[in-house]
Amino acid sequence: MFEIICYVRKKSEVLRCLPESLESCHEALEEVSEFLCQRFPNMFRKISENNQEFIENCMTGEKFDLRRSVSDGNDTDALEAAVRLTMEDLSILMLNEEGEYYLAASASLFPTGWTVKERIGWTISRMHEPVPLWHQQVAKSVGKFLTRLTPNSPMERSNYFVEVKRPDENLFEILYRPGALCEKELNNPLPEEIIIRRERQTFRRLPRTEAIVFGVKTYLTTLDQLPMQELENLVTEMKSWPEHVSEYKGKHVWSEKVLEFYNRRKDAASHATKEKIEV
Repeated sequence: MFEIICYVRKKSEVLRCLPESLESCHEALEEVSEFLCQRFPNMFRKISENNQEFIENCMTGEKFDLRRSVSDGNDTDALEAAVRLTMEDLSILMLNEEGEYYLAASASLFPTGWTVKERIGWTISRMHEPVPLWHQQVAKSVGKFLTRLTPNSPMERSNYFVEVKRPDENLFEILYRPGALCEKELNNPLPEEIIIRRERQTFRRLPRTEAIVFGVKTYLTTLDQLPMQELENLVTEMKSWPEHVSEYKGKHVWSEKVLEFYNRRKDAASHATKEKIEV
Protein backbone atom coordinates (compact mmCIF):
# COMPACT_ATOMS: atom_id res chain seq x y z
CA MET A 1 0.00 0.00 0.00
CA PHE A 2 2.78 2.46 0.92
CA GLU A 3 4.51 2.03 -2.45
CA ILE A 4 1.24 2.48 -4.34
CA ILE A 5 0.30 5.67 -2.50
CA CYS A 6 3.79 7.08 -2.97
CA TYR A 7 3.68 6.17 -6.65
CA VAL A 8 0.39 8.00 -7.12
CA ARG A 9 1.37 10.88 -4.80
CA LYS A 10 4.82 12.28 -4.22
CA LYS A 11 6.36 10.80 -1.10
CA SER A 12 6.98 14.28 0.31
CA GLU A 13 3.22 14.90 0.37
CA VAL A 14 2.56 12.02 2.78
CA LEU A 15 5.83 11.67 4.74
CA ARG A 16 7.83 14.42 6.44
CA CYS A 17 10.17 14.51 9.47
CA LEU A 18 11.60 17.70 10.93
CA PRO A 19 15.24 17.35 12.08
CA GLU A 20 14.38 17.56 15.78
CA SER A 21 11.99 14.59 15.47
CA LEU A 22 14.46 12.01 14.16
CA GLU A 23 15.42 10.49 17.51
CA SER A 24 11.73 10.15 18.39
CA CYS A 25 11.03 8.50 15.02
CA HIS A 26 13.71 5.90 15.75
CA GLU A 27 12.31 5.32 19.22
CA ALA A 28 8.84 4.87 17.73
CA LEU A 29 10.22 2.19 15.40
CA GLU A 30 11.87 0.45 18.36
CA GLU A 31 8.62 0.46 20.35
CA VAL A 32 6.58 -0.77 17.38
CA SER A 33 9.05 -3.58 16.70
CA GLU A 34 9.12 -4.69 20.34
CA PHE A 35 5.33 -4.79 20.53
CA LEU A 36 4.81 -6.65 17.26
CA CYS A 37 7.42 -9.32 18.01
CA GLN A 38 5.88 -9.99 21.42
CA ARG A 39 2.23 -9.79 20.37
CA PHE A 40 2.51 -11.59 17.01
CA PRO A 41 5.60 -13.85 17.20
CA ASN A 42 4.46 -15.92 14.21
CA MET A 43 4.25 -12.84 11.99
CA PHE A 44 7.19 -10.69 13.13
CA ARG A 45 10.67 -11.53 14.36
CA LYS A 46 14.00 -9.88 15.01
CA ILE A 47 16.99 -11.23 13.12
CA SER A 48 20.71 -10.41 12.98
CA GLU A 49 22.69 -10.28 9.75
CA ASN A 50 26.28 -9.02 9.37
CA ASN A 51 26.25 -7.40 12.82
CA GLN A 52 23.01 -5.58 12.01
CA GLU A 53 19.64 -6.09 13.68
CA PHE A 54 16.45 -6.18 11.62
CA ILE A 55 12.77 -6.75 12.17
CA GLU A 56 11.22 -9.02 9.56
CA ASN A 57 7.60 -9.19 8.50
CA CYS A 58 7.27 -12.93 7.95
CA MET A 59 4.10 -12.46 5.88
CA THR A 60 5.64 -10.11 3.30
CA GLY A 61 9.35 -10.86 3.68
CA GLU A 62 10.14 -7.17 4.29
CA LYS A 63 13.07 -6.39 6.59
CA PHE A 64 13.83 -3.09 8.32
CA ASP A 65 17.10 -2.02 9.93
CA LEU A 66 16.70 -1.32 13.66
CA ARG A 67 20.21 -0.11 14.41
CA ARG A 68 20.65 2.60 11.81
CA SER A 69 21.70 5.76 13.61
CA VAL A 70 19.87 9.07 13.32
CA SER A 71 22.64 10.47 11.11
CA ASP A 72 22.55 7.59 8.62
CA GLY A 73 20.51 7.35 5.44
CA ASN A 74 17.23 9.05 4.68
CA ASP A 75 15.70 11.12 7.49
CA THR A 76 12.31 9.45 6.99
CA ASP A 77 13.49 5.82 7.04
CA ALA A 78 12.54 5.02 10.65
CA LEU A 79 9.02 6.46 10.51
CA GLU A 80 8.39 4.89 7.12
CA ALA A 81 9.43 1.49 8.52
CA ALA A 82 7.11 1.92 11.51
CA VAL A 83 4.18 2.75 9.23
CA ARG A 84 4.89 -0.21 6.95
CA LEU A 85 4.90 -2.49 10.00
CA THR A 86 1.75 -1.15 11.66
CA MET A 87 -0.23 -0.44 8.48
CA GLU A 88 -1.64 2.78 9.96
CA ASP A 89 -0.80 6.47 9.85
CA LEU A 90 1.70 7.61 12.50
CA SER A 91 2.67 11.10 13.61
CA ILE A 92 5.14 12.48 16.16
CA LEU A 93 3.95 15.35 18.37
CA MET A 94 6.54 17.42 20.25
CA LEU A 95 6.43 20.43 22.58
CA ASN A 96 7.57 23.80 21.29
CA GLU A 97 9.09 26.61 23.36
CA GLU A 98 5.63 27.99 24.13
CA GLY A 99 4.58 24.65 25.64
CA GLU A 100 2.25 23.67 22.80
CA TYR A 101 2.37 20.41 20.89
CA TYR A 102 3.12 20.56 17.18
CA LEU A 103 3.39 18.14 14.25
CA ALA A 104 7.12 17.32 14.18
CA ALA A 105 6.88 14.26 11.92
CA SER A 106 4.12 12.43 10.10
CA ALA A 107 3.51 9.56 7.73
CA SER A 108 -0.16 10.11 6.87
CA LEU A 109 -1.23 8.26 3.75
CA PHE A 110 -4.96 8.53 4.45
CA PRO A 111 -5.56 12.15 5.57
CA THR A 112 -8.93 13.89 5.65
CA GLY A 113 -8.90 17.57 4.73
CA TRP A 114 -5.14 18.15 5.00
CA THR A 115 -1.70 17.02 3.83
CA VAL A 116 1.56 16.43 5.66
CA LYS A 117 3.37 18.66 3.17
CA GLU A 118 1.14 21.59 4.11
CA ARG A 119 0.90 21.16 7.88
CA ILE A 120 4.25 19.82 9.04
CA GLY A 121 5.42 22.06 11.89
CA TRP A 122 1.92 23.35 12.67
CA THR A 123 0.69 23.44 16.26
CA ILE A 124 -2.31 21.35 17.26
CA SER A 125 -4.45 24.46 17.71
CA ARG A 126 -3.54 25.80 14.27
CA MET A 127 -4.35 22.46 12.65
CA HIS A 128 -7.83 22.51 14.20
CA GLU A 129 -8.75 26.11 13.36
CA PRO A 130 -11.39 25.01 10.78
CA VAL A 131 -13.14 22.79 13.36
CA PRO A 132 -16.26 24.49 14.78
CA LEU A 133 -15.97 25.51 18.46
CA TRP A 134 -12.50 23.94 18.78
CA HIS A 135 -10.90 26.87 20.62
CA GLN A 136 -13.99 27.60 22.72
CA GLN A 137 -14.82 24.06 23.86
CA VAL A 138 -12.05 21.58 23.07
CA ALA A 139 -8.56 23.12 22.97
CA LYS A 140 -7.93 23.33 26.73
CA SER A 141 -9.09 19.79 27.44
CA VAL A 142 -6.94 18.42 24.60
CA GLY A 143 -3.90 20.23 26.00
CA LYS A 144 -4.51 18.71 29.45
CA PHE A 145 -5.11 15.29 27.90
CA LEU A 146 -1.78 15.32 26.05
CA THR A 147 0.12 16.62 29.08
CA ARG A 148 -1.18 13.81 31.29
CA LEU A 149 -0.14 11.02 28.94
CA THR A 150 2.53 8.68 30.31
CA PRO A 151 4.43 5.80 28.66
CA ASN A 152 2.31 3.37 30.69
CA SER A 153 -1.08 4.96 30.04
CA PRO A 154 -1.80 5.05 26.29
CA MET A 155 -5.16 6.48 25.29
CA GLU A 156 -7.59 5.72 22.51
CA ARG A 157 -10.53 7.52 20.95
CA SER A 158 -12.68 7.17 17.85
CA ASN A 159 -13.78 9.64 15.23
CA TYR A 160 -15.82 9.45 12.06
CA PHE A 161 -16.63 11.39 8.90
CA VAL A 162 -19.19 10.95 6.15
CA GLU A 163 -17.84 11.21 2.64
CA VAL A 164 -19.36 10.85 -0.82
CA LYS A 165 -17.39 9.20 -3.58
CA ARG A 166 -17.65 9.75 -7.28
CA PRO A 167 -18.87 6.71 -9.28
CA ASP A 168 -15.49 6.38 -11.02
CA GLU A 169 -13.36 6.84 -7.89
CA ASN A 170 -11.01 4.04 -6.83
CA LEU A 171 -10.03 2.96 -3.31
CA PHE A 172 -6.82 4.99 -3.19
CA GLU A 173 -8.65 8.18 -4.16
CA ILE A 174 -11.26 7.50 -1.48
CA LEU A 175 -8.62 6.98 1.21
CA TYR A 176 -6.47 9.97 0.25
CA ARG A 177 -8.76 12.96 0.95
CA PRO A 178 -6.67 16.12 1.33
CA GLY A 179 -9.60 18.28 0.26
CA ALA A 180 -13.33 18.24 0.94
CA LEU A 181 -14.99 14.94 1.83
CA CYS A 182 -18.18 15.88 0.01
CA GLU A 183 -18.21 17.71 -3.32
CA LYS A 184 -21.26 19.94 -3.72
CA GLU A 185 -22.13 18.59 -7.15
CA LEU A 186 -22.47 15.05 -5.73
CA ASN A 187 -25.78 15.88 -4.09
CA ASN A 188 -27.73 12.81 -5.26
CA PRO A 189 -25.53 9.88 -4.17
CA LEU A 190 -26.53 6.23 -4.04
CA PRO A 191 -26.28 4.43 -0.66
CA GLU A 192 -23.16 2.60 -1.85
CA GLU A 193 -21.55 5.96 -2.69
CA ILE A 194 -21.98 7.32 0.84
CA ILE A 195 -19.08 6.17 3.00
CA ILE A 196 -18.78 6.20 6.78
CA ARG A 197 -15.10 6.78 7.43
CA ARG A 198 -14.07 5.73 10.94
CA GLU A 199 -10.76 6.53 12.58
CA ARG A 200 -9.36 4.65 15.56
CA GLN A 201 -6.95 7.13 17.10
CA THR A 202 -4.27 6.18 19.65
CA PHE A 203 -1.91 8.32 21.73
CA ARG A 204 1.22 7.10 23.50
CA ARG A 205 4.14 8.93 25.08
CA LEU A 206 7.58 7.57 24.22
CA PRO A 207 9.58 6.76 27.39
CA ARG A 208 12.98 8.07 26.28
CA THR A 209 12.33 11.18 24.18
CA GLU A 210 8.90 11.92 25.75
CA ALA A 211 7.39 12.79 22.38
CA ILE A 212 3.86 11.56 21.65
CA VAL A 213 3.10 9.01 18.95
CA PHE A 214 -0.32 9.63 17.40
CA GLY A 215 -1.69 6.71 15.38
CA VAL A 216 -4.72 6.61 13.07
CA LYS A 217 -6.26 3.41 11.71
CA THR A 218 -8.88 4.09 9.02
CA TYR A 219 -11.93 1.91 8.30
CA LEU A 220 -14.45 2.42 5.50
CA THR A 221 -18.07 1.22 5.45
CA THR A 222 -20.61 2.12 2.78
CA LEU A 223 -24.03 3.25 3.96
CA ASP A 224 -25.77 0.16 2.58
CA GLN A 225 -23.46 -2.06 4.69
CA LEU A 226 -23.97 -0.15 7.93
CA PRO A 227 -25.72 -2.10 10.74
CA MET A 228 -29.19 -0.78 11.53
CA GLN A 229 -28.28 0.42 15.01
CA GLU A 230 -25.31 2.42 13.71
CA LEU A 231 -27.47 3.87 10.94
CA GLU A 232 -30.04 4.92 13.52
CA ASN A 233 -27.33 6.52 15.65
CA LEU A 234 -26.04 8.46 12.64
CA VAL A 235 -29.51 9.80 11.83
CA THR A 236 -30.10 10.83 15.44
CA GLU A 237 -26.74 12.58 15.69
CA MET A 238 -26.95 14.45 12.40
CA LYS A 239 -30.36 15.83 13.39
CA SER A 240 -28.79 17.34 16.51
CA TRP A 241 -26.03 19.28 14.73
CA PRO A 242 -26.25 23.08 14.70
CA GLU A 243 -25.95 24.78 11.32
CA HIS A 244 -22.20 25.54 11.49
CA VAL A 245 -21.41 21.92 12.37
CA SER A 246 -23.67 20.64 9.58
CA GLU A 247 -21.90 22.87 7.08
CA TYR A 248 -18.45 21.72 8.27
CA LYS A 249 -19.45 18.05 7.93
CA GLY A 250 -21.02 18.47 4.49
CA LYS A 251 -24.43 17.38 5.71
CA HIS A 252 -26.28 19.22 2.94
CA VAL A 253 -24.73 16.86 0.36
CA TRP A 254 -25.71 13.50 1.87
CA SER A 255 -28.24 13.90 4.73
CA GLU A 256 -31.39 13.67 2.60
CA LYS A 257 -30.25 10.38 1.04
CA VAL A 258 -29.17 8.98 4.42
CA LEU A 259 -32.59 9.75 5.91
CA GLU A 260 -34.36 8.30 2.88
CA PHE A 261 -32.31 5.09 3.08
CA TYR A 262 -32.86 4.83 6.84
CA ASN A 263 -36.65 5.14 6.48
CA ARG A 264 -36.71 2.45 3.78
CA ARG A 265 -34.75 0.03 5.96
CA LYS A 266 -36.87 0.81 9.01
CA ASP A 267 -40.08 0.22 7.05
CA ALA A 268 -38.71 -3.03 5.61
CA ALA A 269 -37.71 -4.26 9.08
CA SER A 270 -41.12 -3.34 10.49
CA HIS A 271 -42.87 -5.15 7.64
CA ALA A 272 -40.74 -8.27 8.13
CA THR A 273 -41.51 -8.30 11.86
CA LYS A 274 -45.24 -7.96 11.18
CA GLU A 275 -45.16 -10.91 8.76
CA LYS A 276 -43.43 -13.10 11.37
CA ILE A 277 -46.08 -12.24 13.96
CA GLU A 278 -48.91 -13.07 11.56
CA VAL A 279 -47.33 -16.44 10.68
